Amino acid sequence: MITTSPIIQKSVPALVKVSDVAEYLSVSRSTVHSLIDNGELKASEINASTKARKHLRVTRESLLTFYKKRFGHSLDRALANHFQP
Repeated sequence: MITTSPIIQKSVPALVKVSDVAEYLSVSRSTVHSLIDNGELKASEINASTKARKHLRVTRESLLTFYKKRFGHSLDRALANHFQP
């Protein structure tokens, strides 16, 4: 389990949209879905208004763990700033 700084806890939602993960990591949404499918990112399905499309959210903990593993360091204020409303 990664220790999460207060700024990350306040700025990064507990469940992050696939499109936001893709934008921050500079990859496509398809790549994020592939990372979910192969288990590198954990996601939760939320209620969808239609059955034709799944609505997935990547867990903050999973994103933080993936980032540290992929880039060799933990997230900093850049990520927190990215998710500011």
